[in-house]
Order: sequence, then C-alpha cells, then structure tokens
Amino acid sequence: MDIVTHGLASFAIARGFFPRAGKLAMASAVLAGTIADIDWLSNYFGPWGFLTWRGTYIHSILAAILISAAIPAIPLSAIFRRGLRTNVLVPKDKTISNDTRAKQRSILGTIFVAPFLLQLCAALLHIGMDACQSDGVALFLPLSSKRFAADWLPSIDPWILTILIAGIALPELFHLVSSEIGAKAKKPRGQTGGILSLALVFVYGGVRATLHSNVITLMQSQAFHGETPRRASAFPEPLSPLTWHGVVETESALNEIDVETTSTSNFDPDASLRLFKPEPSPALEAARNTVVARRFLAAAQIPKASMEKTESGYIVVLRDLRYAAAGETQHEIAALIELDLNNKVTSQELVWGRDLRH
Repeated sequence: MDIVTHGLASFAIARGFFPRAGKLAMASAVLAGTIADIDWLSNYFGPWGFLTWRGTYIHSILAAILISAAIPAIPLSAIFRRGLRTNVLVPKDKTISNDTRAKQRSILGTIFVAPFLLQLCAALLHIGMDACQSDGVALFLPLSSKRFAADWLPSIDPWILTILIAGIALPELFHLVSSEIGAKAKKPRGQTGGILSLALVFVYGGVRATLHSNVITLMQSQAFHGETPRRASAFPEPLSPLTWHGVVETESALNEIDVETTSTSNFDPDASLRLFKPEPSPALEAARNTVVARRFLAAAQIPKASMEKTESGYIVVLRDLRYAAAGETQHEIAALIELDLNNKVTSQELVWGRDLRH
C-alpha cells in the first residue's frame, strides 16, 4: 500500500481510538505507521537488494513491536532524567509515598504505555494492509521467511484513500460549521470520523476478500482449453472491485483472463490468453538449478519460463506473471540465465523486467 494511505490510516487510528493524544503522539503514530516503507530505498541497490529487503525484515511483526517501543523511548528517557532531577521518579530518601507511586505510574503510562499501544496499532495496521496485497510481507521474520499475500487489494486503492480522506476532512468541516453557530462538541474532534473511516475500510476489505474468493472458485471450476486447472490466482483492478485479473495454471499453459463478477454466467475460460510452458530440457533444468533461479523462484508467485536458442547456447528467462496481472510492472524482477551448448551456465543474474532484451 502507498505511504499516503498508511499515513492517513495511522492518523485515523490516533483520532479514533486515542482522541486525547497530543500532537506529538499523533505525529509519532504516523511515523510508526509509515516507517516500514523505508525499505523501498532498496530499489536503489538493484533487483537483488529489492527482492531481499522489500516487504521483509522491517515489515515483520517483530519489527513493528521494536519500532513501536523505540519511538516513545526517546521522550521517556528525557522525562526520566527530568524526574531524577526533580525527585518525582526517584526521591532522595528511600521512602516512596503512595502519592509518589501514583505519579510514577501516571508518568510512565502517559509517556510510554499509551504511545506504545498507539504506535503498535499503526505499525501492525501497516503490515496487515500490505499482507492484503500481491507483493506480500514476511510477517514472521526472522523465524520464517514465508511471504503472506492475500491478493485482495491493489498497491494504490483509490477507494480506501477516499474513505480515509473523508473520515479526516469531514469532521474538520463540521467543526468549522459548529464553531460558527456556537455549538459545543460532545466528543473529541475527529473521533467519530476516525472510527467510522477505519470501520468502512475493514468492511471494504471484507467485500474485496469475498469477491476474490468467488473469482478463484469460479476459475477453478472451469476447464481451460480442455485442461483442468492446477492453480488459480486473481488480482484486483484498482478502480473497480468488480473486475479481477486471473491467471490459471493448467498442465501445458498459464492462462490469463479478466473476470467480471457482475456477469459470471458469461464467463468463457476458452477466451483466455494461453502462455505455453516450455518443453522440459537439460538446459532448462540446469537454469532452474542456479542460485539466481532458486532465489527468484522462492519469491515468485506465478513463475513462467521462456527459453531461446542462440548460436552460442541458450538464454533462459524466468518471469513472475503476478507483476503484469497486478499492474505492478515498474518493479518487476526477472531471472536471466545464459548457458552454452553443453548446458553449462555462463552467466546468471536478477534483472529488472524493463531491462530485458527480449
């Protein structure tokens, strides 16, 4: 999900569920809810760096906890030092009264516990929303490198953006109108808008998830060009929740087809675009056993191999059809392996899909 959506969602959490948090706490919540996207900088370190870092370590649950604890630790340390000087946290005498203990609990709760919970909610919402996309996130690193990708939401969803902007902007408009007529607000400003916008986002996500499941079921129940589906994937269209881009694997091919959920009775699997798999060969097997190919295949959702014979040997390209189906070809990664006529690897590398020569 884009960083603007994450920032708005984090702000909605702060307003909706921590309405009395100060400006600093709200700013730190937005920071905690967006900082994971710093791994986007791995784009500048080439395909291998991007594949290694994007959506992995900083998008894990452990990272969310550590980040949420680190951000309020800075003001907490300052308050602790100030407390030492004013004898609020640690009195000069060893006798601590009940009033002092109450002050200690109040300070710790205000400075650390509440901000930590706020920032943790924002950070977890970030990785949760990203897990609903096709890129996926490695939630349980360092215990497991498995990526979770539900394929429910596009990378930029205009409907979620609209809901969140409305949930933040409309309460401000109502506040201006109320202040003009002298009405007093019964709740903290923006609380209802924050809660309502997040609730609508979750409902919208549930609708997307249901439609995705229905599309998968539809494709798996059909024969594509006389072949039974082995696996089916569906990717969302950003502007229309009713349109999905499907990819179905059969014995001999990968079939690409768009599915309209409003007209499933007219669904024709034989109208799909067939991308035939290459015939098994020693060259293809050697290419798949390279370090680069294994790294690529570990992250690919819908791998598709193509092989070209040249005068000096073979060129094998491994691509992930997920990028095109999800409309995210800007950061498409492919594996390029070259072999000689004896099926020995002469070069292997991860490349950007846009840089492929063919």
